[in-house]
Amino acid sequence: MWLLTPFGFFSIVQKHDDDDTLTVRARVRSDLINLKATLLPELGKIGESHDTDYRFRAKAPRKAVADAMSKMAMTLDYSNFKDQVAKVQGGKRAHLYHDVWDVLCRLQGNPAYEVEVPKQAGIPVATSYGGVLINGRNEVLLREPKGHFDGYVWTFAKGRPDPGETPDQTALREVKEETGYHAVIVGFLSKAFKGGTGTTSMFLMKPTEEPGKHHEETSQIQWVSFSEARRLIGLTTNDVGRKRDLAILEAARVALG
Repeated sequence: MWLLTPFGFFSIVQKHDDDDTLTVRARVRSDLINLKATLLPELGKIGESHDTDYRFRAKAPRKAVADAMSKMAMTLDYSNFKDQVAKVQGGKRAHLYHDVWDVLCRLQGNPAYEVEVPKQAGIPVATSYGGVLINGRNEVLLREPKGHFDGYVWTFAKGRPDPGETPDQTALREVKEETGYHAVIVGFLSKAFKGGTGTTSMFLMKPTEEPGKHHEETSQIQWVSFSEARRLIGLTTNDVGRKRDLAILEAARVALG
């Protein structure tokens, strides 16, 4: 794990000789000294080697590292990271971190860099597959079936596989057909949800572009907050389907933290 902070850059790993400890590595000795002085007094003796990737390293109890990271989050009070780096470690370090920021900025908005997740491994077997789309505002996408078919007022895009389709292919197709959105899979919910005519497994997804035309079976789509989604799904008169969709919504909320 790489950790960039206002007082240093670290690589934290578990080496073969780590049991209840972790190895904290740095390019610069003073970074480890700053870490020990500010957040991690349990950090051990700093070693130096000219034959390893990271020149400086030390060990610390795993729990102490976790506590230090928690404390870092709880005491965070700046609105701009690079400005804080400049304030604490000077302009040269801030400029170097800007170069890192500039490279990683290429991740943003480029589908080629989207994280690939195992699309089959671990996904519960079900009769139908679908997607819970989440946007950058942490809103969830719902669709209104035409004529509120089978009592569904607002629900998620989902459906049964076509011959030869894998679960992820089914889910992405159903999302595209029923909402108009192309999407990428970023995870999945770890259980299958029982409905009135079978079970449904759901992938977590992000939209990759503005929506195209959706299937005529969908009257409209709407991005809403999780609390509003709960209210809208609650309008469904199909009791089994309503409970299933509310369970999917809650599982997605928990999975997203």
